[in-house]
Amino acid sequence: MATTRFEHPSAAPLTLLLPDLDGEGAGYWLRCWVDTRIDCRMVDLGQSRCPDRNSLVTRLDHAVRRADAPIILVGHGIGALTIAAWAGLMSMESEAAVAGALLIAPSDPNAADADPRLLAFAPLPSTVFSFPALVVASEDDPVVSPDRAFSLARQWGAGFARFGACGHFAPADGLGWWPEGEELLDRFADLLEPGRAQAMRGIDHLAAALPPRAAQPGPSLFRPRAG
Repeated sequence: MATTRFEHPSAAPLTLLLPDLDGEGAGYWLRCWVDTRIDCRMVDLGQSRCPDRNSLVTRLDHAVRRADAPIILVGHGIGALTIAAWAGLMSMESEAAVAGALLIAPSDPNAADADPRLLAFAPLPSTVFSFPALVVASEDDPVVSPDRAFSLARQWGAGFARFGACGHFAPADGLGWWPEGEELLDRFADLLEPGRAQAMRGIDHLAAALPPRAAQPGPSLFRPRAG
């Protein structure tokens, strides 16, 4: 990936991955990316039996502060919620280190059948992110509907992309390596050039470049207005 997209072109970008609850096993795409890409690093979110929002946010903040390169955040499920919570609390120093974020299937602690372990994340933050972001949803996700995911994208001032039948993007959904997601990460990173407004205009048109499995009838990605 070209490093000229960042303010400090001498530093290659680093992608920090935040897994979902029970995100274990060789079939998990985040684990596959960490094992095969030198630019990806997993953030240890600790025990998943009783996750605490403040603890997870602290762990992410420590990971961001330790990084010596521009950062792209990729969060899945509760990992996406951790990014959203951290975005509302981060310092200006941490903010400058983040080039952008992908939030894959952010879980909904307000859903009637939500996992009780998500309750610590309610209510979800309403802070508009200061960095370019994209919320990604699946047509048949049992955890968060595309409409709810789009609502969260509006709430956070992020773009929105809707994939086909990918379930909750979990190991049990059989995505394996999830090459379409990896391609999305690379294309998203290519848009993150100096100037946040330029990056967001690029995200507006990213849908046309999504892999075939991600294509949906009609507009599948757009930059929602905050508020």
